[in-house]
Amino acid sequence: MRCVLALVITLAGCGRWGFAQPLDASAGDEGTDAVAEIALDADTDAEAPKPDAAPMADAAPMPDSPAGMGMYSVAATTVPYTPLAGGTAVPGFVVPADDDSYALALPFTFTFYGIMYSSVNISANGYVTFEAPVTGAEAMMNDCPLDGTAPGATIAVFWDDLYASAAVMPFGTLTYAVTGTAPNRRLTIEWRDFDAFYLAGSGNNAFTQGVRITQSLALREDNVIEMHYGPRTPPSAASKDCGADRHRGCSATVGLEASGSTLFTPVQCGTALGPGPGYAPIDEGKHLVFTPS
Repeated sequence: MRCVLALVITLAGCGRWGFAQPLDASAGDEGTDAVAEIALDADTDAEAPKPDAAPMADAAPMPDSPAGMGMYSVAATTVPYTPLAGGTAVPGFVVPADDDSYALALPFTFTFYGIMYSSVNISANGYVTFEAPVTGAEAMMNDCPLDGTAPGATIAVFWDDLYASAAVMPFGTLTYAVTGTAPNRRLTIEWRDFDAFYLAGSGNNAFTQGVRITQSLALREDNVIEMHYGPRTPPSAASKDCGADRHRGCSATVGLEASGSTLFTPVQCGTALGPGPGYAPIDEGKHLVFTPS
């Protein structure tokens, strides 16, 4: 008999976190599965959407990733940031860019949570997904915490409501480069000098507070994932959501999410209401390495 212990935890304002662990049992009918679930529920007031954004509806469930896909270990260090040199503009990217997504063929097959992919969709909002891009309110609002709704198969580098400005210098750029030789190639994607959605003192949306955020994602041919954080310019005035910390991730999601499943490798997240689970300020030089187990 094979038993599965499932733990589902609901925290106030933070969504639901789930963990499942198979257990061996010596008694019971052969070929049957038993599931034990422990639920810890707390007050679950829904987070309010950002001003001027329509409330999000849950997306339809996506196909589950295969069983035994493995998880990731995470190592965090501080490494001086080197801007991507000689990169190519991501096809279709033009400024201003707000909530847009761009398809890119991968130079090698990349395995993510046990599924092999040959292309990726790059969002102007600081994440990539190996599945179809989302539109509407879902395109602008990060999941905090990661919750299994679309977009799935997601790598959130600095998932927030970002913006590549064409009005205030420096303009934002979105580039990529392939380096190395097989079997040690790496695809690097860089979001450079992106602005951030901002709640000005009046409560109106603004992109003119001087925030500038740079970060990169590296997909390695050995299926390791690297996130590296570059220069971060603070806002010229405190916002109504995250004070003066918007550029440091107080409203951003960082981590990994499998395809249509409750399997996640979260690092931190926040919303327009402020920091969420695991928040730790992201400063220049922070380097995260996700290694599949």
